[in-house]
Amino acid sequence: MSSESDLPPKMRPSAQIVPPKPRPRPQDPVEQEFWKRCQDGHLYFQRCGDCGSFRHLPRYMCAKCGSPEFSWERSSGRGTLFSWTVTHQALHPAFAADIPFVAAVVELEEGVRMATRLVGCDHERLALDLPVVVEFELIGEDFRLPVFRLSES
Repeated sequence: MSSESDLPPKMRPSAQIVPPKPRPRPQDPVEQEFWKRCQDGHLYFQRCGDCGSFRHLPRYMCAKCGSPEFSWERSSGRGTLFSWTVTHQALHPAFAADIPFVAAVVELEEGVRMATRLVGCDHERLALDLPVVVEFELIGEDFRLPVFRLSES
């Protein structure tokens, strides 16, 4: 019987263990707050306290007027498909079972765009401006990651 070290690296039993999907690991407190708010199963975006515009990615100053004033507002979770690509190669082994998957940019009703995954859809049916709705994928036992699916309406 041969030892594990005699096998090619990808054939070793230890290589067959699927790692957990990675979680976002933001260092900045304002980004941490975005992910913390996602954990209740809703999306929240910053809204400027002066001009009222929404923004994403989270940041300390409004890109439209420069104001540092903001509040976190709950999103409708509805939007449209702005752009996408069908990915056929997993860049992390935890995503291998999801191949092919749709990496997408969604434009939400609030006007922000968000990079995400589009789940549960026929890749041949995709077209610009299709309506989408947010849902949350559970990563591990306690982390909710926002993803989108095509809306029935």
